[in-house]
Amino acid sequence: MAVTNHAKREINAKIVCFGPPGSGKGELFRFIHQRIKPSLCSPLKTMSAGQDSLLFFDYIPFETSSLDGYRIRFHLYTMTGPVVNPGTWKMTLKGVDGIVFVTHGGGEAVEDAGDSFQLLKAMLGSYGRSLHGLPKVWLASDAADGRGRSELADCFDSSRTVICSQHTGEGVLQALALLSQEVLHELRNQYEPASEAAVQDVPAESLTNVSLDQSARPHNVITLPELKISLAGSSSFIIPLTIQGGETIKRCNLRFSVQLEEELL
Repeated sequence: MAVTNHAKREINAKIVCFGPPGSGKGELFRFIHQRIKPSLCSPLKTMSAGQDSLLFFDYIPFETSSLDGYRIRFHLYTMTGPVVNPGTWKMTLKGVDGIVFVTHGGGEAVEDAGDSFQLLKAMLGSYGRSLHGLPKVWLASDAADGRGRSELADCFDSSRTVICSQHTGEGVLQALALLSQEVLHELRNQYEPASEAAVQDVPAESLTNVSLDQSARPHNVITLPELKISLAGSSSFIIPLTIQGGETIKRCNLRFSVQLEEELL
């Protein structure tokens, strides 16, 4: 799951490129890194994990990407070559927010992809996660990859399947953009205010309801979270508000400054 760094005002999400050995994950990973502006991207790093090799870097998906004033940062990980210890994959998948499933070619590679798909599901299941509930994209090297793989096709519908070229990288950035949008959508659902139904389910004692207008209908209210403030000197505050009017819910911030002055006796 995404991790919030309040000190840096960042929300960090993890994307893992998963697939069988020989599917070209390392090459595609490097292609992605080379196409992202250096100002938005960290250096590509390799780390040994026992006998296995982990590739990773982080980047900002868009120069202006933010959520409630927090910058979005994606962290990409993949394993290259034959993975000796499957536990390394499992640790890499911990807390994942999006999956790129990479396959390549036919023949024995088809069977390898099926085995890798089952392994991915099992590892996510050990964390109580389901591949069907995660943002995901299937990056296949050619159209033939998808034939005869009904389980893969059931999990990755046509909108989440992108044909790519291992030689030119065509389709890779398209797949990453598709996944990025879905991850961002999930982050907004997670961090932005709850829906109307969710707001109504909050216990009344934890909310302060103030009428917007004396002439407004009874269900037109502003819902504020419980607020406790300790003031010292001059302070500025922002209070998030959820304004509900009928079936419409709007979100805004109430900003005010407070100046404490000692009363002279």
